[in-house]
Amino acid sequence: MVTTRQATNDDLAFLADVFLRSMRVPITSTRGFWDEAKERKHFYEQLQVPHTQIIEHNGMSVGFVMTLESDQDIELHTLCIVPEHQGHGLGTAVTRRVLDEAHARSCAVVLSVLKVNTATRSLYERLGFTVTEESTQHYRMRLVP
Repeated sequence: MVTTRQATNDDLAFLADVFLRSMRVPITSTRGFWDEAKERKHFYEQLQVPHTQIIEHNGMSVGFVMTLESDQDIELHTLCIVPEHQGHGLGTAVTRRVLDEAHARSCAVVLSVLKVNTATRSLYERLGFTVTEESTQHYRMRLVP
């Protein structure tokens, strides 16, 4: 069973650990190197705890999701699952909840995904997202209810 709870400042170390562990491979593939201090600093600069939910599976914290309001859209800013729990449908379940909330509010959902992160892009495409923009390293995707 997948549940979420509001993140607090007590979760900061967990949030950083999940981000660094889950994003190390795609960031390294994108940049060609890994600078953990730089990535940790960047993570904390972008983190907005009031907009972040801890993802729990069978009572264990396994990841987090951060959503932001962006114009008339909901931005799925960050969704990270610890590597040992990836591939079991947790990201799909959480994304579907975001989509349900957006649908109830008649909002679109937007997100960015690293180009090298093909498995994640495939997940979003299976859920109906389409690429709307492209930069050197990212695809910008959107799903309109």
